[in-house]
Amino acid sequence: MKLSIIVPVYKVRRHLQNCIESILQQTYTDYELILVDDGSPDNCGAICDRYAQECDKVKVIHKKNGGLSSARNAGLAVAQGEYITFVDGDDSIASGTYYYNMRILQAHPEIDILEYPVTEHYESPRSRIKSFKPELVSGNENIFVDWIKRKGYEHCYSCNKIYRSELFFFVRFPESESFEDTFITPILYESCENVYYSDAGFYYYHYHPKSITNTYTFKSYFFLYRNLVTLHNKVKNEYKMKEEAFDILFRAIDNLTVLHRCSDGSAGELKSACGLLTNERIGLSELYHMNISLRNKIKYTTFALFGAAVHARIYSMFCKKLC
Repeated sequence: MKLSIIVPVYKVRRHLQNCIESILQQTYTDYELILVDDGSPDNCGAICDRYAQECDKVKVIHKKNGGLSSARNAGLAVAQGEYITFVDGDDSIASGTYYYNMRILQAHPEIDILEYPVTEHYESPRSRIKSFKPELVSGNENIFVDWIKRKGYEHCYSCNKIYRSELFFFVRFPESESFEDTFITPILYESCENVYYSDAGFYYYHYHPKSITNTYTFKSYFFLYRNLVTLHNKVKNEYKMKEEAFDILFRAIDNLTVLHRCSDGSAGELKSACGLLTNERIGLSELYHMNISLRNKIKYTTFALFGAAVHARIYSMFCKKLC
């Protein structure tokens, strides 16, 4: 078979049938659907089993709860497809998405990752579309540099991509962490030789108020913050991309502000988080000559004057909403 579709399932009873049906109704048929019941306490496991009984393309794994990364890794361990893709159990896929994109992969077997459009926060006031002009990017270093210039870290989702299965021979999602996509995606883009940006299909990333990305905790956002700092350091030191590194740095600082606002960790944990950016500095003159909006120049003035830790603490006191 060509494609393995891995769906982690946990507490998504209201949305799971819509997710599965959107996959089974795809016109592309050379796939296996791996439903990973991650110890869901509702009747998701029974729903998965029912679909497995009705369709021989569906396989079900029942496991002890271990989180999203653990569920994806369990699916990767049994996947048999030449290509792998992920769908979260509360999201869905537009009709024809796999048909058109798998045709591209079959015509161009050199492609390691194919990324296709995504609708973020689908069916909510915050809904927005991230689409692409069809383009093939080749060359190991070129791919990563191009990904940074496209600000791929703004849409680090694993779910709107189709991967050559070999990419996961030695790579797994970090377990017991949130925002795992921001950790694994840069690694995958650095390790491949050909990436294709497709304009075909849509991944519908649904908006759910209780999802991880809409539930702010110190622990969950620390992982996002740490991954952004790591990416900033790589872009700054290894790739010498100064302007792009600053953009990632500012996003990291915004997340440090979030950590101040939702700090349920100890003072030591917060101090440790601040310490990740202790050595980062920018002069006022350099800040005001950067190609960023005046609003952001004003916003990051306190960072230029006092550093990331003080800026985050001050800004968190005046910010009415979490960044």
